[in-house]
Amino acid sequence: MGPAVTPYQIDLDPVHSVIRLTVKAETVTLELAEEIYIRLNRLSASGGQYAAIYDLSEAKDTTIATDMVRAYARRSPSVPMGRPHVVVGEAPSIFGLARIFQMCREYVHGEFQVVHTLEEA
Repeated sequence: MGPAVTPYQIDLDPVHSVIRLTVKAETVTLELAEEIYIRLNRLSASGGQYAAIYDLSEAKDTTIATDMVRAYARRSPSVPMGRPHVVVGEAPSIFGLARIFQMCREYVHGEFQVVHTLEEA
């Protein structure tokens, strides 16, 4: 039995103060989202304000309910706001839920974007 494959990767660019999350899982579950939230929160707590790219372009679906997405939007951000945050979601279900998240976070208008491709980010 080989080593467990982590369903996501977090990269930090300290020179440009950017955190990039790449989700490698085909399906985003609530457990995965919570694990990522905790890891990003711990990582971003040790530095200043970061821009963030959340790349979910490899994800094809999610088991997270719309009400849970709204609840996550009301939580403290895993990466503090202050610089732009961009979610990349190609699959319609991922893109749609990211837009719901964005709408529930209206108070950060202009700093949270949802796009279809990594090139747009």
